Amino acid sequence: MKEILLTSYRRDSHAQLDSPAIQAALDACSSAGGGTVTLDPGTYRCGTLFLRDNVTLHLRRGAVIMGSAHLKDYPMPATPFVDAVGHTRGRALLVADHVSGFALRGEGVIDGNGGAFALNDPEHLQRPFLIRLVDAKRFEIRGLVIRNSAAWTVHLLNCEDALIEHVRIDSRINENNDGIDIDSSRRVVVRHCEILTDDDAICLKATRAEPCEDVDVHDCVLSTECSALKLGTESYGDIRRVKLHDCHVLYAATGAIKILTSDGGVYEDIEIRNVTIDKGTGPIFFRLGSRGRTYAPGCERKGPGIIRNVVISGVRANVFVPPKDTIVPFTGEPMPPAAFSGMLFTGVPGHPIEDITLEDCELTFIGGYQGDPAAIRTPEQPEMYPEHFYFGALPGSAAFFRHARNITLRNVQLKVTAPDSRPLLASEDVEGLHDDLPR
Repeated sequence: MKEILLTSYRRDSHAQLDSPAIQAALDACSSAGGGTVTLDPGTYRCGTLFLRDNVTLHLRRGAVIMGSAHLKDYPMPATPFVDAVGHTRGRALLVADHVSGFALRGEGVIDGNGGAFALNDPEHLQRPFLIRLVDAKRFEIRGLVIRNSAAWTVHLLNCEDALIEHVRIDSRINENNDGIDIDSSRRVVVRHCEILTDDDAICLKATRAEPCEDVDVHDCVLSTECSALKLGTESYGDIRRVKLHDCHVLYAATGAIKILTSDGGVYEDIEIRNVTIDKGTGPIFFRLGSRGRTYAPGCERKGPGIIRNVVISGVRANVFVPPKDTIVPFTGEPMPPAAFSGMLFTGVPGHPIEDITLEDCELTFIGGYQGDPAAIRTPEQPEMYPEHFYFGALPGSAAFFRHARNITLRNVQLKVTAPDSRPLLASEDVEGLHDDLPR
C-alpha cells in the first residue's frame, strides 16, 4: 500500500492550483494497488479532484481543500442530470465516478468556496456541488468539516455500501445548499453528523429507476432553512426500507419531516422514531402527488406513486410561525401564518396514502385561527411542487388527512397554544381513521 504526503507551499498564491499535484498522487496511489494520500496543514486551492479505487484522501487538522472560484476548473461530466427545480447539475469539487473502496477522512476541512458563485452571475445555475459520488461502492466519509458548497454539499447517486459519520456540514453560503442527498442508493448509513444548511439537511431521492433502499440515518443534529429529514421530491424510482431515528432538529424553516412522492415512485416500509424538533413549521407532511417528471434519458413519465407502511413514533415537536417579513416563500405570494402550522397527509383522488401509524408523539401547534372551518377549501394541486404551506390553512388545527386509508393515531398528544375555531383533527375521503384522542 502506497503512502504519499503532500504539503501546500502556495498558501498565499492565487496563480496556481494544487489540484494537479493532488490528482497525480491519487492516481499513483491507486496504480500501486491503493493506499493513502495525506494533506499536511495548509490551504490547497483546487478544481475538480477525481477520487480513485482503494485510495484514502486524509486531511490532517489544519489542512483545507479550497474550491476554485472559476467554473472552468470544474468540468461538466458526460452524464449530467436536471434536478427538481430545473437546474443542470454534475460539476463538483470532489468526484468519485464508478470508484470503489475509497475514503475521505481526517480532521481537516473541505471548503467549496460557494460564495464565489454570485447569484447574479450567468454561470450561477451550473455552480458545482462539493462532493458528488456516482455509481460508487464501499466507501466512507469520516471526521471532516465540509462547508460552503456552491450547490448541494454531498450527493450519492446510485451508490452502494456507504458510511458517513462524525462529519460536520455547514453549507449556508449560497442557495440550494442541501446537506446530504442519498439518491437511488442502497445500504447507506449516516450517523453522528451535525448538519447546518440553507436547503434540505438530509434528503433521500430517486432520480434514476434504481431504488433508494436500506438507508439508516441516526444520531444527527440538524438545522435548516428548508427541510430536516425529507424523502423526495425527485421520486422517479422507489424508496423503501428506510430508518430515520434518534435525531435532534434544532430548526426547520419549511418543515421537519417530509415524505413526498411526486413522480411515480413507491415509498414503503419507512420507520421514523425518536425525533425531537425544537423549532419548525409543518412539522410532518406526506404528499402523494402526480407531477410525473423524469431525470434521466430513456425514462418514461409515470402516473401517481404509492406511500404505504410508514410508522412514526416518539416525535416531540414545537411549531412556530416565521416572522411576517419571511413568510413569502418560493412563489413570491404571501402565505397566511396558519399555513405554516399543522400536519398534512394527502394523496390524490383514487390514489390514497395507506397504512400510516403515528404513536407516542407529542406535538404543539400555534392555533389562533378564528375563521369558519367549513369555509376552508384545501386545494388538490397534484402537479405543483409540494410544500405544506401552499395548501394554506388546513381544516384541522393540528392535522388534516385526505385521500387516505388505514390511518392510526395511538397515544398521540396534540395541543394548540392559542384558541382555534377548527377541530384538532379533520379528514376527507379517508377509509379507516383510528385515534384515541379525547373528544
